[in-house]
Amino acid sequence: MEKIAIDIALLLPEEINNICININRSKGVEAFSDLSKHDNHPHITLAMGVIDENQIDIVNNKLEEITKDFSGFDLEIIDIFNETTPENKTSTSFVIKPNAELKELHEKIMNELLPIFTYNVSKEMFFIDSDEDYKEVSEYWVENYGTNHKYPEKYRPHISLKCRHGKYNSFPVKFFTNKLVMCQLGNYCTCRKILFEVNL
Repeated sequence: MEKIAIDIALLLPEEINNICININRSKGVEAFSDLSKHDNHPHITLAMGVIDENQIDIVNNKLEEITKDFSGFDLEIIDIFNETTPENKTSTSFVIKPNAELKELHEKIMNELLPIFTYNVSKEMFFIDSDEDYKEVSEYWVENYGTNHKYPEKYRPHISLKCRHGKYNSFPVKFFTNKLVMCQLGNYCTCRKILFEVNL
């Protein structure tokens, strides 16, 4: 049975998608992945890991049960920041204001899925087009996710803009989101192929 690298994430409303995509495509910004509304979705990651394809329904059922206790989130983007990646390059993200309910959802998902997830990951587990230049750094974020998020206080919700030195200064940005998805990860851990979705 084939294994796939997956991301459990919240997708974003139209107005936030537009902001993220516009920054990603701005003149002078070095985008290393093209965000879109159809694939490579802007998102807020809640959990990442590797599963067997025959475990997709198991994960779906667990997510449906967990999300019964949630009805969406009023969130706030409060800053933009640049961090250094394992490639020693810059990557720009939006900072999401800490939110108790979002943290609770992250904890519940991790508690339920850690016994299922593995973290030995390789190229063939990602959704990669034949003409894409695959970046091995994609594996770094997956294989370290379980360790880095073993403790709830380490969860840092953000929206990766998949570019370098992106700029934005109209904060705060408030929005509501209620769509949770499971995606097969793409290059640079984009939210590439939606395998399951549910409205909270």
